[in-house]
Amino acid sequence: MKLLTNAKIFPSLNSESILIDKGKIIFIGDKNKINLSLNDLDIIDCENKSILPGLIDGHCHPLEVVSNMGSIDLSEIKFRSADDLKKYLKNTNCKNKKILKFYGFEHRNIKGNLDLKFFDELNLNIPLIIKHRTGHLIFLNSLAIKNLKININDYKFPVDSQKIHQKISNQEQSNFKDNVEKYNKLLMKYGYTTIVDAGVNNDISKFNTYKNLIKENKLNLNICYMLGNKNVEQFKEIKSNEKLYIGPTKFIFPEEISMSEIEMILKNHISISKNDLAFHAISSDIIFKILHTLYEKLNKFLGSRLIRLEHATEFLPNTFKVYKDKNLHLIFNPNFIYDHGDFYIQNQEDFDIDSIFNLNDSYKYKFNIGVGTDSPFGSINPINIISSSINRTTKSKNIIGNKNKVDLFEIIKAITYGNAKALKKQNKIGTLKVGKNADIIVLNEEISKSSTIDNLQINHTIINGKTEYARNNNNLIY
Repeated sequence: MKLLTNAKIFPSLNSESILIDKGKIIFIGDKNKINLSLNDLDIIDCENKSILPGLIDGHCHPLEVVSNMGSIDLSEIKFRSADDLKKYLKNTNCKNKKILKFYGFEHRNIKGNLDLKFFDELNLNIPLIIKHRTGHLIFLNSLAIKNLKININDYKFPVDSQKIHQKISNQEQSNFKDNVEKYNKLLMKYGYTTIVDAGVNNDISKFNTYKNLIKENKLNLNICYMLGNKNVEQFKEIKSNEKLYIGPTKFIFPEEISMSEIEMILKNHISISKNDLAFHAISSDIIFKILHTLYEKLNKFLGSRLIRLEHATEFLPNTFKVYKDKNLHLIFNPNFIYDHGDFYIQNQEDFDIDSIFNLNDSYKYKFNIGVGTDSPFGSINPINIISSSINRTTKSKNIIGNKNKVDLFEIIKAITYGNAKALKKQNKIGTLKVGKNADIIVLNEEISKSSTIDNLQINHTIINGKTEYARNNNNLIY
């Protein structure tokens, strides 16, 4: 048994004790009412600091994060011309590298044609792979194409990463498990206890990779695994468990798709699967098409299915308030305001930039709200999600949508309970109550609804009752 003493369950400022047994919370209250010898308990003194339910990353791409660990980050570099890019790449040290890999690249401010010929004429004599900031495009040279054994004639350039991501992953096995362990430690440090792999190509092979990593204790978190919509049939015989369970089916539709095409695709899917549905939903146009098709055309077929809009970047709460009582969940990426906000300001022309990731009005209309990092395309640090929601400030200190700020309580609710509800797991995780899973994080300070979070850190991360991370304790770190 484990006992947390002097714990302030946010937003309460009253100290209580929490008793944990077999991975569950079995008591919350005055420790003097516990009829057990304290000598028999594993005791953590929270020192009157605040504690929270374990954080849930409602939308991320874990193995893509692992893949990028051997790559060079271009997200902070602003290339103004093709010559700038050429000079940078030619000056990159390729010594002892078999493949030259980059991520976080933004090409839309570069004048010139970044085609296969451009990258080949760099004469790097090494396979070159450059992943776009959004994760949806990849730039390659011919050596990389040969190395990946793909026919470039089958693709437009730059290449849609959905189609060749698996081929790239197959080339990255040498230090894969070491990097998974590094990633796992980072998640523990940040207080995550559940993550959602939201890949649209998720298949049984990747699911089994997670299964093996959990079995080998390389990953200690609970993982919700979305299903790629083209791979649902692979999972008919798969059984979920607490550590690795099946999530919604994920769809990505092209912007130009018609509502009749969406209706046909979803009607066919609903006829063969009872799974919940998740949609890549960035623009207001595609959001309208998805919601109109679901609730005006297919509503009678949906049953109890939960519907998730992933990203919901241009979701307009006032426009879509008619759907607020549906089983609809918005999974925002407010960290993008900090990570990519300056790019939005410079390049967003057809949408009111102040209205992106509109948590405030979504709460006002009582929509279900969750959040995700979309890492590695957004920062993995939950502090960026929290601060971006409260301050809505970009890296250059610009403010995007001042009226759409939310308070600390609202964003913590989103990253805990909101995300749990979007997984239909609110009865097990997302809040700290007797009978629920003991997924708990202990902070380094007491916080209230009006607190600043500049110095916020995690002292302990507890998953299913087990301490997986403890700061400043040599015996317990990771």
